[in-house]
Amino acid sequence: MEQAVIKSRRILKSQSLASKLTEDLRKRIINGEFSVGTMLRQEQIAQEYGVSRMPVREALHQLDAEGLVVSQANRGALVTELSLSEINEILDLRLMLEPDLLARAIPNMTAETIAKSQAIQHQLDGAYETGDIGHWGKLNAEFHLSLYEPSGRSVTLAFIHRISVQVDRYMRLHMALTDSMLDGAADHHRLLALSIGGKVREAKALLVEHIRCTKAQLALILSARMPQE
Repeated sequence: MEQAVIKSRRILKSQSLASKLTEDLRKRIINGEFSVGTMLRQEQIAQEYGVSRMPVREALHQLDAEGLVVSQANRGALVTELSLSEINEILDLRLMLEPDLLARAIPNMTAETIAKSQAIQHQLDGAYETGDIGHWGKLNAEFHLSLYEPSGRSVTLAFIHRISVQVDRYMRLHMALTDSMLDGAADHHRLLALSIGGKVREAKALLVEHIRCTKAQLALILSARMPQE
């Protein structure tokens, strides 16, 4: 079984130590630095970051809750892989929940919430122009959530954020192997324009097609790379 390789000590800035550690480990998993099957051992992680085991345990517990690892008693955590059926299920949940969130959000959008979405969209355009897939993936999730925030559905928003984290690794593969960054950029501009214009039905229809297209393309890519269930 592959072990995490310690290269050099990584320095964390102030903030909640456990949350910063969680954020950095999450990023390394999503970026593929820790591949599927890698054991993240508490003592190795603590040594690498120069911290005690307590924040490491907290970080691994949070990543376990997000579905990125599976905790191993008194050892650490194993980086997991979603099956194709699990990925499809997550995208089906997005299809059910996100159009409803968008429909609820559009009537409540303000100049402030629109400006926030526009600012993220501008950063997305920059990531597209530079081919920065890693940054695009994070901003893509932030953009969608910014559109839904005026819905006021905090529980659903938190759930969408959690499941988005679980599929982010696969979404980056999807972007790397298709023209989805270009397609996504166009869809995002249309989604925001329709939302600003108060066109709920058209915005919902575009969002449904956007997610369905992603699901179909991702299934095609992953079916050739994953063992058949």
